[in-house]
Amino acid sequence: MNRAQVFRMVKWLYNNLTHVTVENEHLMPKEGACIITLNHLSRLDFPALIQLERYNDIYCVAADTYRSFPIFGKIISDSDMIWIDRTKADFTAMKRIMTELRNGKIIALAPEGTRSKTQALLQGKEGVTMIASKTRVPLISLSVIGTEKWMDEIKHFRKPRITLRCGPLYQLPPIDPDNREESLRKATDEVMCRIAANLPDRYHGFYKGNPRINELREEWRARGDMIVPES
Repeated sequence: MNRAQVFRMVKWLYNNLTHVTVENEHLMPKEGACIITLNHLSRLDFPALIQLERYNDIYCVAADTYRSFPIFGKIISDSDMIWIDRTKADFTAMKRIMTELRNGKIIALAPEGTRSKTQALLQGKEGVTMIASKTRVPLISLSVIGTEKWMDEIKHFRKPRITLRCGPLYQLPPIDPDNREESLRKATDEVMCRIAANLPDRYHGFYKGNPRINELREEWRARGDMIVPES
């Protein structure tokens, strides 16, 4: 299959086997490069992006450990997504990411670096912050809710209910070369708190109780143009 055929198949499956709600999509730019950061609850997270208006522009970053999966690995390869070796500095993957962003495309990745087995946020890794720092493209958080329950729902002959909730577009500040480690960690925490702010509190995990989450919620409610969870 080619990329277009994979997308048609995945879209058909999501339209017929799940209930997906996309909230605040008007906050996503209609054109131009950006980085989508999302929480990672299950293997359904990235395919769910097919429900976004700009799905044709999206290139997901997937761990190359999935290459050995007979069906899932082939779908990722056929859809021309970006394989990355998370055990090293993968310059091939980074070059491809930079190329797609220069071409005005969207890169989607999970800062946690792996699926959360706790059904809540893990500590974010700094890769996304370094990419944003090098490219200076804006970011948008995408909070995914409900994909962790899909298997149980299917077993009970129910369609899984999945919510994709966008946050506002934003730009990370430049990394401070004199205090690089702390600067990277602070920026990564900002990325993760923006994902957390649009998730129910039960998903906050490592970031539970971080005051930045409530600060963001208050800022976003004051905008008056987006859905923000109460808890």
